Amino acid sequence: MEQESKLSDAELFIKYINDNYDKVGGTLKVLCAQRKQKFDEDAFHTCIIRCFDAINKKGCLNDKSGYGITSYLIRSYFNLIAEEKRAARNKKRDENYNSDNIGGVYEEYYNSNFTDEKEKIVSDLYKDFAVLYMLMVVEENFDNEHFYLFKLKELCKDMTYKKLQEKTQIKGVRQKVLEVKKYIQENVKKEDIKKEFINIYGDLL
Repeated sequence: MEQESKLSDAELFIKYINDNYDKVGGTLKVLCAQRKQKFDEDAFHTCIIRCFDAINKKGCLNDKSGYGITSYLIRSYFNLIAEEKRAARNKKRDENYNSDNIGGVYEEYYNSNFTDEKEKIVSDLYKDFAVLYMLMVVEENFDNEHFYLFKLKELCKDMTYKKLQEKTQIKGVRQKVLEVKKYIQENVKKEDIKKEFINIYGDLL
């Protein structure tokens, strides 16, 4: 612990990602699946480098916890994917527009589309963040079995308790999942999620 305190924020970031690569990548894959997106391993690697360079340049990491580092990297990943989608759309733009009329066309497009697009990106990001937040709360307060069952039940839309029992061969799946849900209802408030979301992603709002 004393040794980690001597690390720079960039070194702390890369050490955590290196030590928890599969865990962080697994969380991101779950969020991608929920959004019906294909997980991009190359983009994930690019984001790790991006985040490291950004932290190294700025010299500070606002939230040095595993939760904060994971959230920071996930934000970078989805930002990168959004950038790539915008770049792909730009390549398909109508070449009939010339330098004389493109300004008005872009302004019209921006006013009619960009606001809605940004709101959708923020809305989707918040939904993903809320899921990530609850999963991390559960992981920190329950054993691996409870966490695994809750994750499967919540992220697989057609996962009934019967299917969960058959898939995992774990006894008492319903009771274990309900224990987790009860804990969340009593200890996780929407206001807490929104506050943490704004704290981490406020620059997007």
